[in-house]
Amino acid sequence: MKWKPYRPRQRKLESREQVDRGRKKRQMGKLCKLSEEMVGQFLSRLPPKALMRFKCIHKSWYNLITSPSFIAKNLSNSKNNKFASTTRILFKRTVLKDIKDKNEIFYVLRDNNNDRRDIFLSLLDLCNDNDGDDQNLHSVVDDLIVPLPFSICPFSLQIAGHCDGLICLVNIVNEEVALCNPAIKEFKFLPRSSLLLPRRHPEDDDGIESDVNAVGFGYDSKTQDYKIVRVITYITGIAYTLPSKAEVYTLSSHSWREIKIDKECHVFWTPSFEIHFRGIYYWSALTYPTPGADKEAIFAFDMSEETFEEIPIPDGICARDGIIKFLAVWKESVALISCKGDGPKSFDIWVMDDSSGIKGSWTKHLVIGPIECEIPLVFWKSDELLLVISDGRVVSYHLGNKTIKYLPIHGVEDPQYIQAVVCVNSMISVKKTKG
Repeated sequence: MKWKPYRPRQRKLESREQVDRGRKKRQMGKLCKLSEEMVGQFLSRLPPKALMRFKCIHKSWYNLITSPSFIAKNLSNSKNNKFASTTRILFKRTVLKDIKDKNEIFYVLRDNNNDRRDIFLSLLDLCNDNDGDDQNLHSVVDDLIVPLPFSICPFSLQIAGHCDGLICLVNIVNEEVALCNPAIKEFKFLPRSSLLLPRRHPEDDDGIESDVNAVGFGYDSKTQDYKIVRVITYITGIAYTLPSKAEVYTLSSHSWREIKIDKECHVFWTPSFEIHFRGIYYWSALTYPTPGADKEAIFAFDMSEETFEEIPIPDGICARDGIIKFLAVWKESVALISCKGDGPKSFDIWVMDDSSGIKGSWTKHLVIGPIECEIPLVFWKSDELLLVISDGRVVSYHLGNKTIKYLPIHGVEDPQYIQAVVCVNSMISVKKTKG
């Protein structure tokens, strides 16, 4: 046998790209060894924008992020984060496209042509520590364009409640209803209801037509489902009003069902009034205690019990006395804000005692102002109230030091049609149903 001389093998030099690839592979191997619980804890603290990207990394991550338990954990972290540095606000507003002549604004808003304007749902994260001398609150604005048919007319689009990052939108002209999660850019139109009737012909005196009188969105803690309630009135050709009907839509079933309504009232839209708080939705309304007489009240719907209630308002703050009313959540309670309609406004803040249920009594807590503004929008902190001033800009008013700071938000429509809500980040999908 002929022996071959020993020659050591030459080690092939690796390129930098190969070295980096090997390092990343080892790092991913270590990451994969992390327990699913640790990965879930880490991911559950991230915002939806990041989670939407991370769903694409691995099938196991996709399954984790889209699981009901993870979505609930992510929502809980978002709602209960005591160390959050910002508060998220959503605005509904209209923005014009290259309109320089102020005389054109009204006609552009009224026109059904969307080429010259956009209706936005604008998300803004306000810094909770804003005690500096700067008169402006700086933040990046994330705009979501409202699709057709909701964007046909700025005056017909309303926010009819929000809960856990979900927003309910209503078009009062064509009676369309939709759910939206702005954080994950999801939008869903609701099915039409059999309770809604077509418009009556003007010459048909015997015909009956329907009119949507109230819409509200909230959460049922008993069934752990999201609901929309709708009250429908019926009118004949001779202006005779028939008994109202009510129905409830549930997100899990994606369908409407009729429910009992035993109280007759007329809900009327009021700027910055309708709210959902702790499973109850509130509207401004006229009730009819005796035939031919009406009385201002708050109309409320319990999402769990599916019952309607009337709540009296404090004495002496009726519209016929020139008083304007707004409803808000302040310091974890329902607060009624009242003021005179003209000139600089001083706001009386009444807090409802809900210890005996939704039929609470009212206690006047403080007076703020006078302030040069049009309407209040929402308390985004216990001592800061967002307001709209006459030129459509949004400002934050500090109740303690009485200072005003400007937000990078404005709308061109009448200030009363600008809406704002304090919301949270959420991965809840409006498109999925149970089963």
